[in-house]
Amino acid sequence: MRRELLRSASYGLLAALLFAVAPASTGLADPTDPVNPLKKRFLTGKALDICDQGSFFIGGVPKVTNFATSTTPAPAQVIIGQAYVQFQIPTKRRQWPIIMIHGSAHTGAALDATADGTEGWLSQSVRNNLATFIMDQPGRGRSGSDASVINEAKALIQGGNVAGGLALLPTVGGIADTGAWTSWFGHIIPAGSNILNGTMIRHGDPGDPNTPETVPPSEGHGNYPPAFPIPPIDSSIDAHILARDGAIGPAPNPVNNAFLALNYYKQLVPNFEALLPSSTCNTCNPTTVAPDSTWDGLAMANLVEYLGGAIVSPHSQSGIHVLHMIRILRERGKLDLVKGIIIPESAIGLATFANAGITPKDFDHIPFLLMNGDYRPGTARVANREMFAAINASPTRTVGPATYVDLDDPKFGGKYLGTTHMNMIGTTSSEVFDFALKWAEDNIPNPMVQTSCPGGKGTNG
Repeated sequence: MRRELLRSASYGLLAALLFAVAPASTGLADPTDPVNPLKKRFLTGKALDICDQGSFFIGGVPKVTNFATSTTPAPAQVIIGQAYVQFQIPTKRRQWPIIMIHGSAHTGAALDATADGTEGWLSQSVRNNLATFIMDQPGRGRSGSDASVINEAKALIQGGNVAGGLALLPTVGGIADTGAWTSWFGHIIPAGSNILNGTMIRHGDPGDPNTPETVPPSEGHGNYPPAFPIPPIDSSIDAHILARDGAIGPAPNPVNNAFLALNYYKQLVPNFEALLPSSTCNTCNPTTVAPDSTWDGLAMANLVEYLGGAIVSPHSQSGIHVLHMIRILRERGKLDLVKGIIIPESAIGLATFANAGITPKDFDHIPFLLMNGDYRPGTARVANREMFAAINASPTRTVGPATYVDLDDPKFGGKYLGTTHMNMIGTTSSEVFDFALKWAEDNIPNPMVQTSCPGGKGTNG
């Protein structure tokens, strides 16, 4: 069982001791050692019984451009919009696999392991007899993007067409370390300050503006820290980043150094899918579909169809993309291939249904679970609840009610308190996924179909 967060006065004492030490030391064991798999095992329990594992790419289209790798024009072809997929198939598996897709500013690494080096949802899923496919969104991570857009823009600027070159360059989104902190883990106080002149605090620390400053406000949270690898949790930070070794730019307020050294921040990447083209959808409102929804929605649909059916589990930004997947599969007459949807937080609602050109009736035959943790904006919760009410109001629904869950609900007895938006890599990650797996067992027909490794005897991997 994963270690639990300390939720007592001793937590505050440890934190005080942590910040009292010199910047080059955390006061803990070397935080880079425990995440070394040669010294500390990530997996929980016995070895995984793996029949097969590997990777492949799904989708993509050819693009002929004069600027594939240079600002010097020369016709060449590149493939864009493809998605990288890694997979593990257990020796004993159920019929329907699960597809997991990360959210904004992340890659499939968010499903591999927790931020402090313990078993992630990929391993936990395989351990529970699910063939598991992890996809990097097109334009992100191992899926690659389209550098020809940057090269073409630079060529125009060099040629004197500055306006034309700048017009080609999109804003590349993502999330900064400090943006992740203030969105999910805590605050910078006083209000209006920043990491240079303010103080970073966790949710539950003295000075926490609880209820969080959202409109409408979130449900209030208790006096406890986030369930996430944050000091004084062991293995939560990198000692070299804490010491600001090789740091670039102005120095932050030194009291913030530990919270700015989270190992988790290394997962954050730019949203380079912005370099991919948008698309047109006549049934969507608006009819122009942004690059992220265009390509991720298409990749999900292609992968579900390729596998012959699957449970789909998007997170955050990809929750919006799964709505476009629903539209695409409906248009192909393949919507029956979606065997279930499990979403660990996403800001989707009836407005995003209209954006994707779908209606609540499109979910009539799809078991559907959405979980929200602590610190979730009130607007997201309200939109989620309205959406699920509309889905369940459909008179032609043939499966059980779509299930919306607030994990901070008192009915859970505090089991999931402190669960953040990044719930798959927090300290309650295995418990949250256990909840999702139990729901799937109760709501998605998924019999065992393989009890040995085809073509040979199953072996422990």
